[in-house]
Amino acid sequence: MLDLQRQGAINVNMVTATHYAPQVREAVRLARGMGLELPVVWNTSGYETVSAVAANKGTVDVYLTDFKYARARTAADLSGAADYPGVALAAIDAMVEVAGPPTFDEFRGQTRMTGGVLVRHLLLPGREEESKEAVALLFERYGNHVMYSLMNQYTPVLASRAAAGECWAATVLTRHPELGERVNEDSYQRLLDYADGLGMEDYFWQEGEAADESFIPEFE
Repeated sequence: MLDLQRQGAINVNMVTATHYAPQVREAVRLARGMGLELPVVWNTSGYETVSAVAANKGTVDVYLTDFKYARARTAADLSGAADYPGVALAAIDAMVEVAGPPTFDEFRGQTRMTGGVLVRHLLLPGREEESKEAVALLFERYGNHVMYSLMNQYTPVLASRAAAGECWAATVLTRHPELGERVNEDSYQRLLDYADGLGMEDYFWQEGEAADESFIPEFE
């Protein structure tokens, strides 16, 4: 963390860190004692327990969390977690309580988030209405007291893997053929217009074919 700070990092971003949270908390405590001043970001799928979020109080400054699904059936079908919507909303409630409203400062010539919660939602192909439900649910619950990021970067790797003979990918596509496609640009624009209509004052959105960019590491 201190090395990142020396290199000019804007924050320390803990990605999917819940399974080693006690070690992270101790590391942050030690680093702050040695001069760490960067905000600590907890980057999560949203599938967190309330107690896990509460335990991070005093360690985490910003929560960067997903809210993937508003429907239990879709959460079960695509992630094997029918309880995801309720679990994630309870976790976000706890994040808002722990991290407070969004706060910002100026750092190296750019605006930096220093506190609060930013909720991401990824539009999936063929599921525009479900995304509208998710956005409406979030806005009804949190209004403009959290930040939002509405994304269109879904990348259909299943199609290439099925073509390469990977049976599991072919099975998923048989059940959910829409997952072999990219997000329709018009569908994404309608989702953004819907968010505007709800009264979302400020949110992050992606321009153009975000899926053309490489958001997936070369694991091989």
